[in-house]
Amino acid sequence: MTSVPPARDRLWLAALSALCLVLLAPLLVVDMPPLVDYPNHLARILVLASLPDDPAMARFYAAQWAIIPNLALDLAGPPLLRVLPVHDAGRVLIGVAILLPAVGAIAYGTMLGGRWWPLGVALVAYNRTLLEGFLNFNLSVGLALLLAAAWLRWRRHAVITTALVAVGAVALFACHLMGLVLFAILLGAQESVRLLRLPLTCRTLLPAAARLLAIFTVPVLLYGLSPLHGMGGEPVYLDLGGKVAQLTAAFTNYVDTLDVVTACAVLAVPLTALILGRGRLAPPVALAMSVLLAGYLMAPYAWKGTQQIDTRFAIMLGFLLFAGFVPLRWPRWCGIAAAAVLSGLLLFRTSVVATAWTQHRDDLADIRAALAPVHPGQAVFVAMARPDDPAAYQRAGPWSRRLSGGIVTPTHLGALTLIEHRAWWPFAFDNPEQQPIRTLDPYRGMALRIGDLPDQDGLARADLCGFDVVLLLQADGTRLLPDPRLLPLAGQGFARSYAVRDCHAAEP
Repeated sequence: MTSVPPARDRLWLAALSALCLVLLAPLLVVDMPPLVDYPNHLARILVLASLPDDPAMARFYAAQWAIIPNLALDLAGPPLLRVLPVHDAGRVLIGVAILLPAVGAIAYGTMLGGRWWPLGVALVAYNRTLLEGFLNFNLSVGLALLLAAAWLRWRRHAVITTALVAVGAVALFACHLMGLVLFAILLGAQESVRLLRLPLTCRTLLPAAARLLAIFTVPVLLYGLSPLHGMGGEPVYLDLGGKVAQLTAAFTNYVDTLDVVTACAVLAVPLTALILGRGRLAPPVALAMSVLLAGYLMAPYAWKGTQQIDTRFAIMLGFLLFAGFVPLRWPRWCGIAAAAVLSGLLLFRTSVVATAWTQHRDDLADIRAALAPVHPGQAVFVAMARPDDPAAYQRAGPWSRRLSGGIVTPTHLGALTLIEHRAWWPFAFDNPEQQPIRTLDPYRGMALRIGDLPDQDGLARADLCGFDVVLLLQADGTRLLPDPRLLPLAGQGFARSYAVRDCHAAEP
């Protein structure tokens, strides 16, 4: 006979289900959300799914698989494209990247004795790395938290659990290296706290060391064999002001004031409870958060071709703030008040995201109109105009064009040339240490010739030989000077396209 869960359990499950629906709601308003790097990732997924059968794709790119700790989208995306249209498959991947860290934090927090507080993790689901399109990282955070929860739940089945978690660690390595770092910190903290409660003898230390060795040996060996291990470069560090500013990265949205209010509200609840003795940090999480904070302070901002390394420590701290805090003996009115405030913030923040993504549809429509004359196999030069008055342009424009903190979002929208027209654009992510594709000549030489995404001045100086079309983004923010090399094709507002009739720049 099937048992019926208690009323409180049914209420908790209903709240969890509602939470998931609220978090996924913004995905319904636009087919390509304005996540900064996401269009570039989606283009690469399409390339991998199309090779070697698509003649245009095979002309531009070749697959180049290697041991790369950054492959979640590249492994999961192509199979999805066999059953779903490209933008639907992309939104499925975004949805998983939104939900998996939240569900992982809730599962981990539940295993540590939490109940309702971990549901508040939805407030950091739309964080800076998610909105910048670092989907592999967010997927890896969710998987790391789920594996840590599984270890807590089934650790007593030592051999089986160790074997399964070891497989999960390899999957984490393939997903994203920072997720593996988080899992190692969580597991190390759990085992350290457990060992401190036991006599420190060989009989207790050796089995724990053997389990950790079994779990992490293969990922460490894989990293040693990966191209990333041998990649050089000087690390870049932020100054103290930059470090402090990034501590709120878990709450980044589109409105600075809202981010500050959310961060203050979320921090005030556990801090007040800890001071009054009405809450505690689970010891493994307290230790893990200390390690993450130290890692945040010591980590560079950029190294080995990866940006925002320290930012990711701040994001992981945000998730653990909900997973590791356990309220104790709260009066009923206090719990209801906290739930009401956090729920109100969640609904407001999600509505801001949905509004920004709805506004993004107009820019997408302008880009698609500008790209209408583009044919498969053509090469498209992409530039993003610098507004004449950046402050006024931002005030007048939609939220979708800039995250709080000033992060510009349309940088990779030129990838629509490849995604929707099978035409080449020169800014695909094809770093051999991080992505499993390479650009073929002569297109690789053309991309190297251009370098970074140019503005209108860079376009005026550029050698356009080999390109058929120019796509100019943010065209509504500047007075465009005539260029005798270009013939207007299509578009208005945010994006315009031009046919290249003379590829050589004028002499200075």
